[in-house]
Amino acid sequence: MTDISPKGRKLINALGIPGILLMIWLGGFYFSIFITVVVVLALKEFYSLYRSKGIYASLTMGLVGSVFFVWFYHFEPYLNMLVVIQLAIVFVLLLLIFELFSKKINPVSNLAYTIFGIAYIPMLLGTLIALRQIDMTYGTYYTIAIVVSVWICDTAAFGFGVKWGKKKIFPRTSPNKSIVGSVAGFISVLAFFIILAYFEIPSLVLTMQDVIIFSIISGVFGQLGDFVESLFKRDAGVKDSGTFLLGHGGVLDRFDSLIFAAPLTYFYLHF
Repeated sequence: MTDISPKGRKLINALGIPGILLMIWLGGFYFSIFITVVVVLALKEFYSLYRSKGIYASLTMGLVGSVFFVWFYHFEPYLNMLVVIQLAIVFVLLLLIFELFSKKINPVSNLAYTIFGIAYIPMLLGTLIALRQIDMTYGTYYTIAIVVSVWICDTAAFGFGVKWGKKKIFPRTSPNKSIVGSVAGFISVLAFFIILAYFEIPSLVLTMQDVIIFSIISGVFGQLGDFVESLFKRDAGVKDSGTFLLGHGGVLDRFDSLIFAAPLTYFYLHF
């Protein structure tokens, strides 16, 4: 995102975690607009990764798909999977027609990358909106709990990994991530949910099963989301997905764990 001014980036960094928590707290249109911006920026970064390899995803169709799916989650948080499949088929057909009129090389690769990008970011990360809509209906705060737990996991994994981590967990994709760090991240998340359950917060009643499931979602699958994004970056030969956030890489780098954690949380609660 080289077109973003340094002042603009500093403003984004200053808002940081408090700004995100505020958007979650407000919910509704405010949160949906926020996630729309996040998804659009993340998808743009993702589509830029493989241009050096001659793969040109359709940013136009990707953005259309992003906005569509994100706001579909807003208005229809209780998903009818048959409707989702039908809409996905229609969208794929539109993509095929769009690529037919495109003059870019590698049409098959372009199509595959475009479709994968939509499935990977807006369809998965967009479930945060459906989850928050359900929270607002029942007066619960699962969205905040999951987002905070992912941050706790990342922080603990980094801190313990830097100090005591020697053996790497996925050296091929994440040479700086250690087994010690990953275990510490999971234990920290488990402790977080145990504390929430112990204090019996009225808006977030957790059974022991919930504690275990949520800990696995954030502490295991959340980290896997990070590793998967690292796999893409390593394949593309880049360190960060972008430069939108000063000192913190791109937007996709900040939300990669939630790409896995958000839909799993939604499906656990909804189904």
